[in-house]
Amino acid sequence: MKKLNVALPETITRVSEYMPEIIAYIEEIISNGFAYESNGSVYFSVDKFGEDPNHSYAKLEPTSVQDKDKRDEGEGVLTDATK
Repeated sequence: MKKLNVALPETITRVSEYMPEIIAYIEEIISNGFAYESNGSVYFSVDKFGEDPNHSYAKLEPTSVQDKDKRDEGEGVLTDATK
């Protein structure tokens, strides 16, 4: 990591140490309507999130929020509408 000039972490934690917080967060996302359970798994609903006037979904490129063409790229990806 030093050869790559990547700083080493100051703290290492395990996700298992935060399971109650993670479960509560997921339950909140579901109760807000932005995720749903199906066959024992929980899925984030990009469509529901994008329809909410207080939120926008810009994939991994923050500048895509204002560019509808970039927001909609990635055809073939399952969304609520295609399930």
